[in-house]
Amino acid sequence: MNIRTLAAATAAVVALAFAPAAPATAAPAPGDELRPYPQNCVSVTLDGLRGVYRPDSTRWEPWFDATVRGRSVPCAPGSTTGTLAVTQYHVRDGATVGQMSTPWRTAARGTTTFSRFGRILPDVAALCVSTGLTARDGAVVATHARCVRPQRRGSDHLVTRFVPVPLTDPLVNAPLTEYPAGGTAPTDPICTVDCLVSPYSETPSTGVTKDTPIDGPVEPIGPYESVCHTVTITDTFAGPPDDNVNGFDVWMTGAVESCDPPDEPTIHAVRYWPDRGIVMASWQLAQDPLAKGAAVNENTGAICLASAFRERNGALYGVHDLCWRIVKDQPDRYRLVPIPVDDPRVRKPLQSNIPEPDPELPPGPCASCL
Repeated sequence: MNIRTLAAATAAVVALAFAPAAPATAAPAPGDELRPYPQNCVSVTLDGLRGVYRPDSTRWEPWFDATVRGRSVPCAPGSTTGTLAVTQYHVRDGATVGQMSTPWRTAARGTTTFSRFGRILPDVAALCVSTGLTARDGAVVATHARCVRPQRRGSDHLVTRFVPVPLTDPLVNAPLTEYPAGGTAPTDPICTVDCLVSPYSETPSTGVTKDTPIDGPVEPIGPYESVCHTVTITDTFAGPPDDNVNGFDVWMTGAVESCDPPDEPTIHAVRYWPDRGIVMASWQLAQDPLAKGAAVNENTGAICLASAFRERNGALYGVHDLCWRIVKDQPDRYRLVPIPVDDPRVRKPLQSNIPEPDPELPPGPCASCL
């Protein structure tokens, strides 16, 4: 058997409701320098937590997209306005790193609804809604109304649960390495980008279309038949790209297996638009590890792996091993859903998107042939 492996992953998002936390009052800080915002008694309810892990890759850095949603109510009506903040705890090489983000203002009366999104490092161990800061044993620590941790199932990149963390847990009482300075102005309770402490930063959309067909000359494609083989995809990942454009990233993991080595199949990914199938360069199966991904725009409604092209009525059509349709069921959530290999979405005439080789640049493994 001639077995090659791909590297990649799946991601998705979830929401989970939590009961209101008991009213939390921050311990008094030793000085105003540790009190960047008022610390009032408040009850916090977490109405929705979502998380997406993006796997490590040679194409990108891993990250964790976190959304913390909820509402707060002051303990005593008519009390002064207060503020809350999200504190995240990461564990690296056995050490806990605590980081508190910019606070938001809470109303003196009634309910304040909040939502905070951030792309943070994937070693996050807990997320807390914090009421303030205090000093303990010479260190600055956060005081919390509610804490949870993402619970991941094995290597799955879908966060299926966020479980409560006791406020007495040493993890969420670790000293902070980063927190708002005194006088930090609170933000709006609803924050959709760059709301948590992160090395990543969203950039304004350029409107660039990250997809095919390319502008330069392309190689022609013609009919061909396959050799005996199997293609197995064990995991898929789709998610928002690093650049803020009208597109998304797709990546897969699995194996290509030849029945009669050294004969190997010719595998093309085909991106299906409403009117055509756009053929990407063939996979170099000698690549180790065999990793294939792409950034595509929302013209792509389905993706197939084809091992043969056949001519019919003067046009070429793909013979597919596997196909998926692209589903965007939330603003920041993409999924690859398996579909039949003869689904109407993927019965479109083919168009080459294989660039002509540059004589000055020898061909190498195509890392974006999906």
